[in-house]
Amino acid sequence: MSSSPLTFTPVEAISTTVQEMRTSFKQGTMRDMEFRKQQLKSLLAGLHERETLIADAITTDFGRAPQENVFYDILPVQFEIGQILLNVDKWAQPDKPALISDQTAFLMSSMEVRKEPLGTVVIIGPWNYPIRLILLPLVGALAAGNTVVLKPSELAPHSAKAIESLVTEYLDPRVVRVVHGGVPETTELLKQRFEHYFYTGNGMVGKIVAKAAAEHLAGVTLELGGKSPVIVHSDVSDLGVAATRIMWGKLLNAGQTCVGVDYVLVHRSVKDKLIELFLNYIENAYGRLPQKSADYPRIISDRHWQRIKSLLDATKGTVVPTCDDQPDQADRYIPPTIVDNVAFDDPLMSDELFAPVMPIITYDSLDEALDYINSHDQPLALYSFGSNKSNEYVFANTRSGGALANDTVFHLAAGNFPFGGTGPSGVGRYMGKYSFDTFSHHRSVLKKAIAFPPPSVDSLRFPPYQGEENAWKPIGFGLVFPSTYWMRRTFWGKLLTLVPLWRLIVSVGPLLRGLTKGRNMAAKPASKQ
Repeated sequence: MSSSPLTFTPVEAISTTVQEMRTSFKQGTMRDMEFRKQQLKSLLAGLHERETLIADAITTDFGRAPQENVFYDILPVQFEIGQILLNVDKWAQPDKPALISDQTAFLMSSMEVRKEPLGTVVIIGPWNYPIRLILLPLVGALAAGNTVVLKPSELAPHSAKAIESLVTEYLDPRVVRVVHGGVPETTELLKQRFEHYFYTGNGMVGKIVAKAAAEHLAGVTLELGGKSPVIVHSDVSDLGVAATRIMWGKLLNAGQTCVGVDYVLVHRSVKDKLIELFLNYIENAYGRLPQKSADYPRIISDRHWQRIKSLLDATKGTVVPTCDDQPDQADRYIPPTIVDNVAFDDPLMSDELFAPVMPIITYDSLDEALDYINSHDQPLALYSFGSNKSNEYVFANTRSGGALANDTVFHLAAGNFPFGGTGPSGVGRYMGKYSFDTFSHHRSVLKKAIAFPPPSVDSLRFPPYQGEENAWKPIGFGLVFPSTYWMRRTFWGKLLTLVPLWRLIVSVGPLLRGLTKGRNMAAKPASKQ
């Protein structure tokens, strides 16, 4: 919360930085897997050695408790690096799916899918989890063999400076560079050519990043957000547990979480009790004066504070007293706020809140709640508290980036599962192997024998096709695309599927016919001119 320690990168230096990373990639700096792993190990060592400094930097930006900074920002990256180091050799091996044995044209051939780096990529991080959400994609990009330009958010300047120090001290300058700045610097950065653009943030900027990627016909991953709802059914087995997990997911980072709870849809029969339990959670977690609690974060900037305050001033809902203090602009403090009796068209429902403000909407029919969710953009996360039957009904009749039954946010801690949005909540996915795949090109490589098929058969695919002497060629097309599917639909075809010889019958028949026809055509005397 002190003055910014950042020095913005000169705009004119950005293109040089990108070009140096592109040159480094072309020189093969990241080709060797052992070198990639060495970089990851060095980054892991840096995170351990600088854990306290990094946690303190986040606290300076947010007022967030250092323990939460370790749990939410640092430990996930350390865990991810460890998992990648354990598995990356296996992930990098070529996939070798079997060539379809019916396709006789591929006899004596082999084919594999190689995992190759994309090239030079850019990763633009957000301010809300300033370490986690820029280093997690970085880890995947390095594991896949790319060179990287990082752009931390200038809104969390102490965290951005900590990232720069970490990268400078622990990673090879031929591999990763950091660019700092605001709109002019980011605009210049997006003019540069990258093989992949990775952005975490809001949808408005996401569109700008997507356009920049389109200019270079490059790949893009957008991790955005949206209004992630919670549905609380009348058949929830333990309303107390539900209230605790919901309010935790709302107040985490003072509501500034992309998959945080945005609003609650609750059945009328349990609403009053749920609100009472919400109030109990707030007091137990932060006391009657959350502003004085060392565990309650602040809003990232004055502009965001004013946006939240304006929404609270405009709501037509009933603001429920939760504590004894009030919003404080000088401290960028917004207290935990519950707003009851919110209508679907309330100002609080117009856009993602990104605030410690919980709108409560009451429903009588579950389909009424689902109709509202489905009439708006797909959220990044959807949470449902109730019986297995109720939760499954919700998941089967909605769309979202991720979905949780009887908890909130905690899916982000699960290793080996993809994270990403759909539609306006994001494009693409990452985490674990999915990060490695996102930053890799899966290249199909076919190796054929020069001697097979023999020229007489191979000629079926080459012109000319006209004339009696070429009438045999369409018969041989079945060598490449045999119609075995239709045969297998019949009773006898299904029966033959059980007999290994059927493949020989299906495959060798066209081959023999082609060979025979080819020889007969070759034996005919040439026609007189």
